[in-house]
Amino acid sequence: MRGGSIATQPKHPSASAASGRRRSSSTSAHDAERDRAGWINSDLSEAYIDSMPDSAQVRRELLVMHPAGRLGEPKDIGNLAVWLASDESTFVTGQVYVIDGGRTKKLPLPVP
Repeated sequence: MRGGSIATQPKHPSASAASGRRRSSSTSAHDAERDRAGWINSDLSEAYIDSMPDSAQVRRELLVMHPAGRLGEPKDIGNLAVWLASDESTFVTGQVYVIDGGRTKKLPLPVP
């Protein structure tokens, strides 16, 4: 099997992006929508929700925002990273993967 993963090609543009040396052109658009993007559970996000006056209501509202019916977990990000680093993804190039449980699908389109 031919080794074609970006991990073995450090000069590949995707390797630059994965290492943080290059940012996606769509990053600035996502920065503007950061507050409305998908939610990934973490100790920090749990502390944030727990600081709300009605944390149970906040959790219910977050679930409604995600068509997947659940909030994201760190393993959801990790699973994509592992797949991208594997030989299974050698034919994939130049993609932006949105891992948000369908949340951005529910956002309104920008007005030109």
